[in-house]
Amino acid sequence: MTRAHLKNTSHSGQAIIEYILMVVMLAVTMAVVIRNTNRTIYGLWTGLARQVAPPCPDCTTPAPPDFDR
Repeated sequence: MTRAHLKNTSHSGQAIIEYILMVVMLAVTMAVVIRNTNRTIYGLWTGLARQVAPPCPDCTTPAPPDFDR
């Protein structure tokens, strides 16, 4: 094998590792964003749902979900 061939094969593993790290960082970032905006989205969605179909006067309002688990 030539030196050029050996040099190219040693970098192919690095590219795979960099791609995996990038995907992991993106997944962690998305998880943090979703976790932090969960209450805001729930509040907006609940408010919209109450405007579209207000709860009946005899119904009890369910407790909001616990997002801190």
